[in-house]
Amino acid sequence: MRLLTVPKIVGAAALLTALGGGAAYAFTANNDVGPTYAGEGHGPVYGYTASNIHYTLAQVLPNSSITGGYDVDAHSDVSGVSFDLNEPATSVGYVLYDSSGNTIGGGNCWPTNGSDTSFSCSAYGGSSSTNGYALVSQVASLGVIAAQ
Repeated sequence: MRLLTVPKIVGAAALLTALGGGAAYAFTANNDVGPTYAGEGHGPVYGYTASNIHYTLAQVLPNSSITGGYDVDAHSDVSGVSFDLNEPATSVGYVLYDSSGNTIGGGNCWPTNGSDTSFSCSAYGGSSSTNGYALVSQVASLGVIAAQ
């Protein structure tokens, strides 16, 4: 009697495996996905060239009660920049650096006159400045962050 149950168990296991594999295939066979832009790929990345760079000096102090490392002369603070890019961009910002490479100011940029290559930028909070304003005497370089 024992010999007859082993073939039945093996046969039942084989049948369940075949049915299970078929069912799994049925679920994946109709899993069509349309074209997407998600995933990994490669391609060239080009940098932007900024030209016609103009710095805007603050006309009034953003907060005259703050003095720690902050110049109280409003006309010695960079409050924004404007520039042109060599290619269109949809998301643009800027960063001001001191001679040690530390961020001392920066801000967001908006298209000028509906152009996608000319931008005007206003300051926002920086590490050693108030409201993104940076002392003219500390500004060593400008970084432009742009993306299409």
